Amino acid sequence: MKEIIIKLDVPNELEDKFEVILEKVLEQFTRRLRFSLIENITSKSKLTDEQANKLSTEFKENFSKRHK
Repeated sequence: MKEIIIKLDVPNELEDKFEVILEKVLEQFTRRLRFSLIENITSKSKLTDEQANKLSTEFKENFSKRHK
């Protein structure tokens, strides 16, 4: 995984608030990035909703049988 380091000068009086806000921003960014990646992958899929539902049902049934 690639690591990106960003250094910022934050005034002392804003440190606590800045940290909390930055965490929220990074959470949203990560969530949107994942959604975008999933959307990109699924947009190329030829799987229909009906096929996806059938696979989901089969998976749930098999999982349930194995883990009872």
